[in-house]
Amino acid sequence: MEANKQNGGVFINGKAQIIEMLKFMNSEERATLLKNIQMRNPTLAKELYAESITFDTIYALDEIDLNQVVKFIKAPVIGVALKECEKSFQKKVLTILPREAAEEAYSYLVKNLGANEARDIQRARKRVTDTIVALNNRGRLSL
Repeated sequence: MEANKQNGGVFINGKAQIIEMLKFMNSEERATLLKNIQMRNPTLAKELYAESITFDTIYALDEIDLNQVVKFIKAPVIGVALKECEKSFQKKVLTILPREAAEEAYSYLVKNLGANEARDIQRARKRVTDTIVALNNRGRLSL
């Protein structure tokens, strides 16, 4: 929070707080809230949805959209991002990739990244999330 110099009050960024709340809600709660906001302000609802996308959004993508996403991410990043995902989802993503890319991603998936592994996973997942947001903004995904 920062002080508002005009009236000596406190400035609170409501949009940022809503985005943070949306990131922690389950998909059903998020959909309900966004639907209610969309009735009053469709532009704001679209913006909030785009900003509230997290890595977990990838689980909701169908195979066509997932294929779009992995086209724009390098295989090592995919492999690291998948490290803490369920085995069935890892397999789903790896089967979408061309064989050579899948092998490279798998090598990073099973590789020990050392002391910085948690940080590297978060950075890789951020890259995936940023790609999903960018593709959504361009209308190339059907979220």
